[in-house]
Parts: sequence; C-alpha cells; structure tokens
Amino acid sequence: MRLLIIEDNVELCNMLENMFAKEQCALDISHDSLSGIDLAQMIDYSVIILDIMLPDVSGIDVLKRLRALGKATPIIMLTAKDTLDDKISAFNIGADDYLTKPFEFRELLARVRALERRSSELVDQTIMLGNTSIDRYCYEVKMNGKKVKTSKNESMVLECLFLNQGKFVSKAIILNIISGASKYIDSNNVEVYIHHLRKKFPESESGFTIETKKHFGYRVLGLERDV
Repeated sequence: MRLLIIEDNVELCNMLENMFAKEQCALDISHDSLSGIDLAQMIDYSVIILDIMLPDVSGIDVLKRLRALGKATPIIMLTAKDTLDDKISAFNIGADDYLTKPFEFRELLARVRALERRSSELVDQTIMLGNTSIDRYCYEVKMNGKKVKTSKNESMVLECLFLNQGKFVSKAIILNIISGASKYIDSNNVEVYIHHLRKKFPESESGFTIETKKHFGYRVLGLERDV
C-alpha cells in the first residue's frame, strides 16, 4: 500500500511516517499544497491523507483541484474542525472520509485500509517498460528479473517517467516529487538522478531510453517505439 500525506505539521508527519512504516506501508509526504498536487497527479496512490488547513492553498481547494483533474484516488480529510457543515462540504466536493484531530493512529489506519481495499483493484502494484519493472509500493526496481540497487529518489523519478511514458515531464515537477518533506534538494539533483538512472539502466539491457529535451524535461520510450 502506498500513501500520500499532504500536511504541514512536521511533527505529525514524522509520527505518521514511523507508524505507517511499522505497518509496511510506503509513504510519501508533502508539506505544501502545490507539491502535493504534483505528487498526486504523477503517482497513483492507494489513499491520500489531506489536511484541510494548509499554509498556501487550502485542503478543500486541493481536493477540488484533484477531482477536477479526474483523480479518483480515495482521500481522507484531516481537520481540527468538527462541525457538520464542514463534513458535508468536504463530502460534497469529493472526500471519501473525514477524521478530526486529535485522532488515534489505529482509527486512521483502519480507515485507510478500508479505503485501500475499495481502490486496490484500480491501481497496479507493478509497472513495466521494456525489460524493467518497478514495484511501486516498496520502490524495488528489477531489470531482466534481477533487482537493481536504486535510492528511493531514483526509483521515484523512474516511476514518474514510467507512468508518463512517451510524455515529457518537466524538471520542476520531478523536483516537487522527489523533494517531498525536504526543502533542501537542489534542482541540479534531478540531472544527477537522471545520470545515475542512465548508467544503471543501459538501453541494451533495460529496453528503454531516457530522452532529454531543453525546456521540456525528460521522457522514457520503449526501444521498440517510434519517436
């Protein structure tokens, strides 16, 4: 199970990260709305946990944006508000569940698992291009059936490209995806990750190529495809 948390409370995120790790759940974290929207667009999560009170764009507006973009990923709203009007408003916009702070982790986990069971048939755990596959829940990458050692960020970059096969993905979007909870990743890191991926997955063995186009970004193509 792979989750996305969009929440600006760092302490809460750290606690949830530790708790979900014990449950063998892969977790991505965004502390702001815009990078959270980018992550939600580029990666198919089992469930999104979304705080209503965010510093840049409200969680309600994030929810509206994701539903307008056609994202059907189950979303649990977190909020300190506990009025009936707030709950009805969230559900009318497209929320799947609503949990008031403070909450017990066991309750959040139960709600996440219930939503995950309903959505599990919609999300493939493994994606493949050429001779290379990615297990999206544990970031494991295999080439010709053998595991290739990659960092979490390298796997996330490759997953993003695989999910958008044939389409150029900008450096800015990739940077948002890999930065997650950290704000200290330099834009040059994207080029470094692409360089590492090209070395680890040569075209002759991986069955795909990574292209770069100035002002557009990066894309992957299967070698059998016409450009």
